[in-house]
Amino acid sequence: MFTSDLWGKRRLALLAGLIATALIAAAPAAAQDDLPPLKMRATNSYPQDQTGGKALDFFAKRVAELSGGKITVQVFHAGKLYTEDKSIQAVLDGTVEMGMASTSNHGPFTKVWQVVETPFLLDKKQFRDVVIRGEIGKELKKMAEKDRLHPMMILETGGHRVVGGGKQIKLPEDIKGAKVRVPQSPVLLVFYRGLGANPTVVPWGETYLALASKTVDGLDAVLASWPTGKLWEVTKHVTTINWAPIATVTDVSLKWWNERTPKQRAILDQAVKETEEFSMKAEDENETALRELIKKNGVAIYDPTAQERDAWRKAGLSIWKSMPDVDQALIERINKAAQAVR
Repeated sequence: MFTSDLWGKRRLALLAGLIATALIAAAPAAAQDDLPPLKMRATNSYPQDQTGGKALDFFAKRVAELSGGKITVQVFHAGKLYTEDKSIQAVLDGTVEMGMASTSNHGPFTKVWQVVETPFLLDKKQFRDVVIRGEIGKELKKMAEKDRLHPMMILETGGHRVVGGGKQIKLPEDIKGAKVRVPQSPVLLVFYRGLGANPTVVPWGETYLALASKTVDGLDAVLASWPTGKLWEVTKHVTTINWAPIATVTDVSLKWWNERTPKQRAILDQAVKETEEFSMKAEDENETALRELIKKNGVAIYDPTAQERDAWRKAGLSIWKSMPDVDQALIERINKAAQAVR
C-alpha cells in the first residue's frame, strides 16, 4: 500500500512537472495570440555595415523576437528603395512604412529638428542625454506629429558635422567665399552665410559629381559620408569642426501609427529603446575605424586646436538669434539642460 501511494504521488508530481513545462514553453506563443501580424518596410540610405544600417538590422531582429515573429521589418539598405531625401515623403504617401533621414533632410517636411542643428549647442554626451534619452527628445518627437509624422528613433549616424574639400581649413576665415555643399536645411544656410561662405543646396545623390566638377569647393557632412559616397576620390581634406550633431530620425506616418494596436506599439517602442542604445555603442566603435579608413584613402583629417575651436564656436554662437523657424526659448531650454550634463 505504501509503495502504491508513493508511486501514485510520483506520477502526479511528474505529470504536474510536464504540464508546467508545457505551459512555460507555450507562454510566448499564447502571449502573442492577440497580436495581429504586421509587415513593415524600412528605408536606409547608408550602407548596411555603417551605423544606420546596423541599427535598422538590430531593430528588425528585436521586433521579430519580441513579437514571436508576428511583426517583421524588411530593411532596404543603401538607398535601394528610396534615397534619404525621398524617404520621408514616401512615409507620408503611405508607400513605405518607415523612412530614415537626417534632421537636415527633414527640413521640407517638419521644422522640429532644426533646433538640434543649432551651432555648438550640443556635444556628443549632451546630445545623447538631452535629446536621445531625455524628456526634451520626447517633446520634439511629439511636436513632429503636427506635421503628420511619428518619429520612432533618433540615431547617431556619423557623429558631428565636419567640413571637407580640396584645401585645408583651420579657421572660419579660411572658408570665406567658398561654395559649400549643404543639404536642404535653412540652418546650414544661415550658418555658412554667417561664416562668409556661399552655401549651395545639392541633393546627396549629386554631391560627388558637384565636387568632381568643381561646382562646389567643399561640403558639410559627417565622417560616415566619406565611405558612403567615396568622397575621398573628390576631396583631400577634412576639418573636424564638429559644430552640430548629425541625428538621423526614423519616422512612420502618424496615421499609420494610430492604426496600430496597443500591443503592437508596445513591442515597437521596446525595440526602439534598445535600438537607440545599440546605435550609440555602434557609433563609438565606428568612429575610430572611420578615421583610419578615410586617412588610408588619402584624405588628411585636421583636428582644430583649442584656440581654433574657440574661434569656430564664437562664430557659431553669433547666429543663435537668427536661427530660422526655431523657438529661442527652446534653444535656451536645451542649452540649460545641456550645461547640466556632466
